Amino acid sequence: MTVDAGTWSMGDTEIIARAVVEAPSVHDTQPWNLRLPDHSAELEERLEFAEPGPDPLRADRLISCGTALANLELAIRVLGNRARTTVLPDPHRPELVARIETLGPSTPTSRDLRLYAAISHRRSHRESFADIPVPAETLADIVAAAGEVPEVHVRLLAADEATALAHVLAYAAEARRRYPHYQREMFSWTSHWQPRGNSEVVTTWNATLDEAGAAGKALVTTDVPDTDSLAAAIARESVLLFSAPSSSPADLVRVGAAVERAWLAAVDARLSASVLTHPLRVEDAGARLAEMLDLPEPPLVVLRVGF
Repeated sequence: MTVDAGTWSMGDTEIIARAVVEAPSVHDTQPWNLRLPDHSAELEERLEFAEPGPDPLRADRLISCGTALANLELAIRVLGNRARTTVLPDPHRPELVARIETLGPSTPTSRDLRLYAAISHRRSHRESFADIPVPAETLADIVAAAGEVPEVHVRLLAADEATALAHVLAYAAEARRRYPHYQREMFSWTSHWQPRGNSEVVTTWNATLDEAGAAGKALVTTDVPDTDSLAAAIARESVLLFSAPSSSPADLVRVGAAVERAWLAAVDARLSASVLTHPLRVEDAGARLAEMLDLPEPPLVVLRVGF
């Protein structure tokens, strides 16, 4: 983080930095840099994470930058500022994800204050939820919070559409089970609806099982989930699908911002949530789900919410 002298106070900087640091990110990498010049804010993508050639995690890193952007905007409003955000504002600085300019003083709303407080309580709930339906009005508020981000479409998965998502998850799991170093990723989505499902504890990994080297103790799946039971579990939960007109960097950033706004609204409503992205990136899984649900664009993020 870089702060220009004479702009933000130390207290302001702490409030902003705390909000950005606590944003969710792919593999908890925090793939962004924060600059605070002249009472404005700039969020940059950390290009050192980029891989040569095709970069399979680029989409998720940009979505992660979007979640940080949502928290950054919220912190600046809480500090009593009107603000204007521009996504990808400078073609000569491709790493610059967004710039927020302050436009004068403004009193933060009670909702802004509640959502800022929710940042520190947001956690990924990686188990099944309690069998308690989320009220329709609460879901509407969560969808509305995400809908404040332009160009992002948010859709609540209907109970009779759970089978489509289950089939796509199973398809992605089947594709990935052929590659041992992806097994931990596979567990991260099949375990949500099968907390005591097909898994085993592996105490050590070697380079042949994990591209990044030894990973230590990890849970891995040993089988593809049963689609019928998976569909029944999904149907009992509230699942939101996020999509955008394209997978351009700007749209991916906006999707991330919308996901974080929805997540904070869920936390404010005393709900838990978790995000799934990896299965949608496996081969043509996202396109398959879009075709099954008659969606104009493949979903980019799945957000589960519940008690």
